[in-house]
Amino acid sequence: MTPNSAFQNLRDTATNILSAQKDMQASERTSIVRVDHEAVGRLAAQFSLSEIRDKVARVGLPLKFPRPLDELNFHAMLSLLSFGKAYEGDFISQSGLLRESARDTVLFGLIGLHLSKTDLRAGFLMTVTRSDVASYFGIEPMENVPHDSMPAIRVERPGPLSRLVDELVTSMNTVGARLKELGEPDLAHFILAAMRGEEVPTVARLVTALDAAFPSTFGAPLPCPGSRTETGFHCRKKSLMLAGELYHRLRHSFAEFDFQDFSRAPGYATPALITFLVSRGVLCPMEDDGGDEQAHAAAVARLLENPDNVAPLTAGTMVAMDELAVRMAEAATEGEVEGSHASSTEKAVVPLDLSYFLDEMWSKQESERRRQQTEPAGNGEQSCAATEPATGPLHAEMAPAGPSFVPPRGQTVM
Repeated sequence: MTPNSAFQNLRDTATNILSAQKDMQASERTSIVRVDHEAVGRLAAQFSLSEIRDKVARVGLPLKFPRPLDELNFHAMLSLLSFGKAYEGDFISQSGLLRESARDTVLFGLIGLHLSKTDLRAGFLMTVTRSDVASYFGIEPMENVPHDSMPAIRVERPGPLSRLVDELVTSMNTVGARLKELGEPDLAHFILAAMRGEEVPTVARLVTALDAAFPSTFGAPLPCPGSRTETGFHCRKKSLMLAGELYHRLRHSFAEFDFQDFSRAPGYATPALITFLVSRGVLCPMEDDGGDEQAHAAAVARLLENPDNVAPLTAGTMVAMDELAVRMAEAATEGEVEGSHASSTEKAVVPLDLSYFLDEMWSKQESERRRQQTEPAGNGEQSCAATEPATGPLHAEMAPAGPSFVPPRGQTVM
């Protein structure tokens, strides 16, 4: 499969999922999602190409890696373990403001493993236990509480972060076992082996290889009933995120990551990005006729009550990223200074980079809001605004986060 056809298939699937929603409008169980094209145009005018390019150029981590291969393995593991948005209120409760997000927690653990010279190889990943993860990542899975019938006696029971620990263990054990089956010592070696032999390095090759080899971790599909996609929606989120990291961080160290199809790579969806697009009216329920941000939030909250709506939200985000990239490139051309000779490449906007840029921007704003909400109150006590997640079947990773959305906990399916 060529890079163009691989990406086109992904885009066609996203479009088909949104189209299929129209046929389900009468359903009592499933709501539908649309992309507001006028809102996309308004959003495109708010950012400059130079601003986006400055932000997507990654800042180096404060770490020294013995070999580029070790850095590659580090970023592969970070992408693999990038989930757990539903638990962020609990991270704050445990660590104050030291770690405000799931990604901070995973990064904290991986940095600690790196500094302790622990090799993130297949043998290690296969044998990681709950106590190991609790120690490495600084997560307390148990809580000490009064006994239900005898309050004077305190007992230990699984705490709010217990399931997250289980999810991290499962992901690491699964990947470790699969690497051993494949005869690869770690993810870095697997990735390089998968990319070798290609005359032209492509994102499509990387994404396809990861999803095929690790279907339950990198490539698990989202259910999308009612669409023509019988096998589910393989949205490639983690693989696309990793492709962006490798291209911007390591393409000068590894020719395998100088992806020739990078400009054609689609965007991806994250909880923060979905929330941002909803707040700007770009992504909204089809039955919603507009209204203020609170009205949009209420409509999306109804969507999120059903896990079958995760695929439409994801598909809508991917479609919006494509359209936003086109609109921004058009705006750059229209606003071009007379006599300038900017190339089409210089005016191009990559949907994959747009996803990263907007996700980072909104996540930082959310962190700042969370920081302000958890600052000591006037009486000297902390007023933590973290609320208990709503109950429901939606899996934790894809539910939007933010002040209007508290995603329910659940098993990771992406």
